[in-house]
Amino acid sequence: MREYIIYLIEDEIAKHYSGNEIKLFQLFKQYEQEHDIQSIIKQQIDYVTLTIPTIRLQHSLETALHANKNYNPSQQKIEKIDSMAKLTINEKYLKLTSNGSFEAEAIFFEIIRKLAPFFLAIDTKSNRYGWLQPIKQRKFV
Repeated sequence: MREYIIYLIEDEIAKHYSGNEIKLFQLFKQYEQEHDIQSIIKQQIDYVTLTIPTIRLQHSLETALHANKNYNPSQQKIEKIDSMAKLTINEKYLKLTSNGSFEAEAIFFEIIRKLAPFFLAIDTKSNRYGWLQPIKQRKFV
């Protein structure tokens, strides 16, 4: 089973750490592992993250998936023969759990990606992380 925690990163922080996302990943991983300083790390996380636009997200999910017979809106779950993904919405993060092929989770990722440009998905168990929508680098001539 795969589990992603998806944060909406503040615009300036996201631009500053573009290309150096490992620093953000280390912050979130440290929060999970170091319980004695968790309250300090939580303050840092609150500073770099934004509140999830819940109503807009739910509207986007309903609009994009209303005709998808594999989608259960009451559980925010997509179940296919070889793939399952479930989205849980919290105030400061999204949690996406999935198993099987990547097809069902990709559907959720695509909808979330269109909502805002700076969503960062983190899978601390597998040490994987990345922007749902790659940040375009400014070119200085």
